[in-house]
Amino acid sequence: MPRAPKPNFAMAASAETITKSAVNAISLRWIIGARDDLVWFIGSVVSSYVLLALYVSGLVPLLPMIAFWAILIDAPHVFGTFSRTYFDRSERQNRARLLWGSLLFFAIGPVMVLAGAGFVFLFVAALWAYYHLVKQHYGFMVLYKKKNGDLARIDNALDRALLLFAFNYPFVQFIASDQEAMARVPATLHGFANGLAKILLAGTIVLFVLWLGRQVQRAITGEPLNVPKYLLLAAAIPMHWIVLLTPMPHKTIAIVAILTIYHNLQYHRLIWFHNQKYTDRREKYGAAELISRRVLYYIAFGVIFGVLYQGPRQILNYFGLQNAAAGLQQPLVIQLGGAFLWGYAFVHYYLDSKIWRVRRDPTVGRALHIN
Repeated sequence: MPRAPKPNFAMAASAETITKSAVNAISLRWIIGARDDLVWFIGSVVSSYVLLALYVSGLVPLLPMIAFWAILIDAPHVFGTFSRTYFDRSERQNRARLLWGSLLFFAIGPVMVLAGAGFVFLFVAALWAYYHLVKQHYGFMVLYKKKNGDLARIDNALDRALLLFAFNYPFVQFIASDQEAMARVPATLHGFANGLAKILLAGTIVLFVLWLGRQVQRAITGEPLNVPKYLLLAAAIPMHWIVLLTPMPHKTIAIVAILTIYHNLQYHRLIWFHNQKYTDRREKYGAAELISRRVLYYIAFGVIFGVLYQGPRQILNYFGLQNAAAGLQQPLVIQLGGAFLWGYAFVHYYLDSKIWRVRRDPTVGRALHIN
């Protein structure tokens, strides 16, 4: 009777080592969890593509699209920032100078309009609005880097540089090739747009090659590959290129909603995740606890805020577009009202750059479960 073959322990050990190496080569640590992150932080980019398709195909008119988005989606995301700052009793105490000092942003626009610099004010406001979008993508990328231990100096530098060039090239190219956009740029800068776009495109290509080479090197040397970061960049960067480089009517207005709706949905989910700390009744957070008690409360308060903030703004924008179409100069009251209402966005932009710093504020890290 033939003997049974002896087990090959060397081959078994080798297979186990290979399996462990394959598992260790991929890092899949999420901010909330795989399902939530894939739906809200990555997959919600579909909302921008849907809005783009609906608008370009003519199924959704410009003004209803902008009004619906601004009142029901965008303004509530600004309220999300306020829910965890001005409505949080502990934040008002700990960040009093930051919160109350930020209200000065409401005065900047009207002062510049009265000084005859309203055109420059709107140009700077538009740049800050786009920078804010890019900064949020950077912020999510950093959260994934921290979660997955992807903090080597060379990776930090390459990730930051690639993101900076890859998001800014299509924006500058859009401005350089769109007459309506160029009309909103100070005349002294017109001659630089095309050259800057070419530099940014060349820089993007070079940086992408270097960045891709670094990912190959990480794979060869057995360093974990940060899959959530890759998915985030793969969602956000192509969407900006497609939206900003696709021809469409009244593009300078339409892309605001199309680009930003992805940003809005990401932010709403992050705010709701963060605000679950308010369910700890041992702490006294004030109105923030009520706002975040249920999703329905958060949505209702956000929509009310949207009506109060974006309702008047959309009315002013409508009359402003009517005057522009008729070749009339904007009445001073419309300029002042629009400039003042920009203050809500400015406060949101500024506070957002301060309140998510995990390294400097341990309470944020705990709320987001960043180890």
